[in-house]
Amino acid sequence: MNRNYFRAFGALTLLLNPTIFAGPIIDARTQTQLLRGLFLMAVGELVGFGLVYQRKWAALYFSIPLFCFSMRLLGVSIYEVAFPANLLAMGYSLSFALPLPLTIRSWKELTWGRTFF
Repeated sequence: MNRNYFRAFGALTLLLNPTIFAGPIIDARTQTQLLRGLFLMAVGELVGFGLVYQRKWAALYFSIPLFCFSMRLLGVSIYEVAFPANLLAMGYSLSFALPLPLTIRSWKELTWGRTFF
């Protein structure tokens, strides 16, 4: 299995993470909201670097929440979207589940990391 998928996921995470959290950080009204946004952005960047360096912990932190989000979105698309359009919505929601089988298939090729990272 090719491990370059994790590098691509990591690069996307590193590039898109600041754009996702820039709005909440700029619009933060309290110091707690600002610190929460900065913390979430830092965690996202850490997972992005972990995916680029092909770490097992980063693959788990990336694929398991996406799989849970995918299953929730799948349930919503089945019940709340009309028939012809729900097929597209189900395909969209299942696309978020793709990193989990990829993680399972390439588990032996990933590493836990060294002493620091």
